[in-house]
Amino acid sequence: MVHDNIIVSYSVDFEAKMLTMKTLYHTDKIFEETDVIFTGYLAHYFDNEMKGSTIFDIEECPLDLFLEHESKLLTEKKKYAWPINYQSENELVKLFQTHEYKVFDVSSSYGLCGFIFAKHMNIVVNGQPLYDG
Repeated sequence: MVHDNIIVSYSVDFEAKMLTMKTLYHTDKIFEETDVIFTGYLAHYFDNEMKGSTIFDIEECPLDLFLEHESKLLTEKKKYAWPINYQSENELVKLFQTHEYKVFDVSSSYGLCGFIFAKHMNIVVNGQPLYDG
């Protein structure tokens, strides 16, 4: 649904607990403005932010797989209470389960990639809801 979309912008509303990623996809015959909206937002981590960043995919990643592959990142960021203040990995897992947080993996064809921790992801294409999950 967002493969090959160019990221135009993203914004975080901390009070509303929402991250919105505005994207654009166009060819000679297709023009789509797509908003990818993460509600119940907790935190995010992005790398390689740059103009023209192109999404390969955004998909839910199992928490245990995230913990396995990103243990170094978690260790580095733990002193800043990121993504949430926790004492042990078990506590982090329980917090995510209790609050129903999901890990959304943003993979790129070019540029921006990373993770978003939120409860839901909604996709709106040209003003029409397309995905609610």
